[in-house]
Amino acid sequence: MIQNKNLLMLLTVGIYILSLYGVLSGQIIEITLVVSLFFIFFIYKRLLPLKYIVAWLIVFYFGVFNTSIRLKDVDDLLSLAPINSEITGTIISIPKGQSEGRAKFFFDVENIKIGNVVKSLKNEKVFVSIDNTNNLKNIKLYNYGTFVGRLSTPFKAGNPSQFDYGNYLQNHDAHAVFYANEFQVKDKKSDFKANIMKKINNYRENVIKLHSNYLPSPNLEILGGIVFGDDAISPPKEIKQSFINSGLLHILAASGMNVAFIYSFFYLLMSLFKFPFRLKVILGITMIIIYTFMTGLGASIIRASCMLIFVLLGKLINRDAHSISLLSFVGLLMLIYNPLFINDVGFQLSFIVTFGILLMAPAISRFNNNILNYIIATITIPIIAQLWVIPIQIFYFNNISLYSVFANIISVPILSIISFGGFISSLLSAITPLADFICRNFDYILNPLVSLLINISDFWGNLPSSTIQTTHPSIIQIILYYFILLLICCFLYKEIRDKYFKKILVTILTLILVLLITFIPIKNSNLEILVFDVGNADCFLIKTPRNEYIMIDSGKNGYNGGKSQAEIIILKYFKDIGIKSIDTIIVSHFDNDHCGGVVDLLKGVKVSKIIVNDIEHNSIAAKNIYKTAQEENTQIILVENGQKIYNVENLNITNFTGKNSDDDNENSIVSLLEYNNFKMLFTGDISSKELEKLLNRLPKNINILKVPHHGADNGINKKILTYLNPKYSIISVGQNKFGHPSIYTLNLLKNTHILRTDIQNAILIKVKRDYQLYTYSMIKRKFKPYKTKES
Repeated sequence: MIQNKNLLMLLTVGIYILSLYGVLSGQIIEITLVVSLFFIFFIYKRLLPLKYIVAWLIVFYFGVFNTSIRLKDVDDLLSLAPINSEITGTIISIPKGQSEGRAKFFFDVENIKIGNVVKSLKNEKVFVSIDNTNNLKNIKLYNYGTFVGRLSTPFKAGNPSQFDYGNYLQNHDAHAVFYANEFQVKDKKSDFKANIMKKINNYRENVIKLHSNYLPSPNLEILGGIVFGDDAISPPKEIKQSFINSGLLHILAASGMNVAFIYSFFYLLMSLFKFPFRLKVILGITMIIIYTFMTGLGASIIRASCMLIFVLLGKLINRDAHSISLLSFVGLLMLIYNPLFINDVGFQLSFIVTFGILLMAPAISRFNNNILNYIIATITIPIIAQLWVIPIQIFYFNNISLYSVFANIISVPILSIISFGGFISSLLSAITPLADFICRNFDYILNPLVSLLINISDFWGNLPSSTIQTTHPSIIQIILYYFILLLICCFLYKEIRDKYFKKILVTILTLILVLLITFIPIKNSNLEILVFDVGNADCFLIKTPRNEYIMIDSGKNGYNGGKSQAEIIILKYFKDIGIKSIDTIIVSHFDNDHCGGVVDLLKGVKVSKIIVNDIEHNSIAAKNIYKTAQEENTQIILVENGQKIYNVENLNITNFTGKNSDDDNENSIVSLLEYNNFKMLFTGDISSKELEKLLNRLPKNINILKVPHHGADNGINKKILTYLNPKYSIISVGQNKFGHPSIYTLNLLKNTHILRTDIQNAILIKVKRDYQLYTYSMIKRKFKPYKTKES
């Protein structure tokens, strides 16, 4: 099945990837030790030739060295942030989101101006975000100019399941973010590379503009995505969601499939005109290189293009390439060039799907009839691709497109025509006098085909249960799944099946059983309280011993129409661990930093009831919550003093409120949680004046106090602290302009163990007979026990 060259190349790439994982995960010492012991064992037992072991050791240590020197945790820009400034330099990635009135892109910074001081920089990148400006049209690839705005640090991933923005930037050799509000183009002589890329980008934009005369939206956006990649032009949100539901989202981003389609049609066309073989190959290579640059150099396009170019070069010198060893070689070259490609989802999907197709497809398409092989390949390749992509799709996106296979089988023939037609019309558009004529006639054919593609997506995407929400798989589950797939591959090859039929079958069935067992949920009977790290805001999740869920507050809404913290942090966590319903949400009060995510939570999961401090609040946030609750059939309950919202198996949650002020902060709901001997008090943004009035209804000597108002100086006083006498104080706080937490409050709390979400990240409290606090490690991506100085 896998020839020796393929196996050796696969193992070489695997060892190199292991070295990358060691450096990137911070476990290089442990992994180096294990690898060294394995190689010593192989040498001692003479299981492998010494030359292979020496070569693999060199590959491993080169991977460690290459990744270490390329990996930077900080750069000069990040060390300056946050600060208002001006940056001058060159736009080095295709701006995204311009159709939505904003632009995001990577920027090579030549110098930064802070006040009157200008600092020159070299090889420093920053991720720029700009919107609400009138000159977005001037923001183009390789334009030189100055941005005015604020240099900032990226949002930290202080919660389980949260997208790590810092890692994303690091993968692109950047570390800071620049929020711009003004841009000015400047004149500067560009180098050769910049001039070429500028011309290609301008040409691509002109072609899309020509197509816009004859293609309506969303057909224009879809053709742009298919031919030029997802950076070209963004489709409407509803179309994108339809393609997600149907499993056709990959169509909207140029991929290796497009390279194959375009080259196949191009080769066929040249064959019809009886071009000499060598000329066909050389022209084919040229066309692939042009197409690769036109799409913006995405990982999957680079992978497919490099593979095809190597194969074609081999044809020129009468050498055949082993497909799997070639795939491995291309992957190795890309990872040597940039080790951080390994973190790119597109890179992972591209290589794993191609590997699966190269492994499985030859075992299925083994007929002497080419037409029959083509038909079988058209049907089976989408199935194979889906089988190999499922774990990665679940790992990153928490869903499975149930009808993806059927949608892809039907779409592939249509997509091949659109890809080739779109690309050829783009090439021919270089003939300026005929450009409009060419686009008009090509679009006459392409427009109905794109519409048909949309209808296919809508049909499969709107069927019942078109997408199934899944929990986050563990690494063990993913490894088991791929082991099973590899054994199934062995089973497909007759020569292996005949020799090892029983062993393979028994192993497959055993591993399937083990995999199924890992999906059986193991529920614990602990009380767990999760304090989300939501910056200068509040959000708490309580898991009862009966595995019911209660929330207090929901973090902030999105800035300027962006996503709320509930959407990007809380709901992602819910998907990962399988939470689909919430019993109660307590909205302490209607400030954005406490109620901003409630609407998204009501839409994202089933919520039985919400408890509020006012049912006639006139803020926009409150009105949106009332409206959404009614639409989602969620009961709205007004808080009362002494209101017990949960009283099951020794767990009591009781609400209190001030209700003596026009200030919404003063009317915050205060929630007391009691479980056996454990007590925790949640205080919203209530002031010490109002909290004092509630002391006679609260117990003395609590275990944990959620400090009011993010540690503001009016939240607690000495009398409150003496009465409650908490052992731990938790401050939910982040970067802010209010000076939270105040020095006065921190000084008051000095005899307690202070935990802050801006320092310790998310905090988890587990309670059974005793209680233990855990803090979230962004490096290890898991909770670790919190140790006090005494311990």
